Amino acid sequence: MKIISWNVQGAKRSQVLLELQFLKRTQKPNIVFLLETMVNEQNSLRILPRLGFEFYDFVIPNNHSGGLAVLWHNTNIRASILRKEQRAIHMLVHDLTTNQDSVISGIYAPAQPRDKDVFWHQLFSLHEIICLP
Repeated sequence: MKIISWNVQGAKRSQVLLELQFLKRTQKPNIVFLLETMVNEQNSLRILPRLGFEFYDFVIPNNHSGGLAVLWHNTNIRASILRKEQRAIHMLVHDLTTNQDSVISGIYAPAQPRDKDVFWHQLFSLHEIICLP
C-alpha cells in the first residue's frame, strides 16, 4: 500500500492539480492526504472530484487555516472514514494484498501551544474506539 501526505499550502492553485496528476502517474498511490488545503466546502466539492480518485472526503479549514482532504482508490485496498475532526481524518483501511486492517490518519497538528492540549486529548481518545494497528 502506498500513501502520500502532502502539505499543499492551498489546494486552489492550478499547480497542485498538475503535480498531483504527476504523482498519481509516477507513484501510483492508494491514498493521498492533502494538508492545509485552505479551501471552503464549496471549493472542496469543486476541486476534489477533478483530482482523479474514486473516493474523497475532507475537513474544511478553520478561519482560512488548515483544512484536510483524503483521496483514495479501492484498487488494492478497501477504505472507509472512521472519524473526522477539525485537524484529522482517521480511516479504516483493509489491504487486500496482505489481508490486514489498519487505521491510517491524516493529521494537520496545531502550531499554537494553546491548541495542542485539546488536539492531544482527541488523539488519545481514539483508543476508546479503535483497537487496530
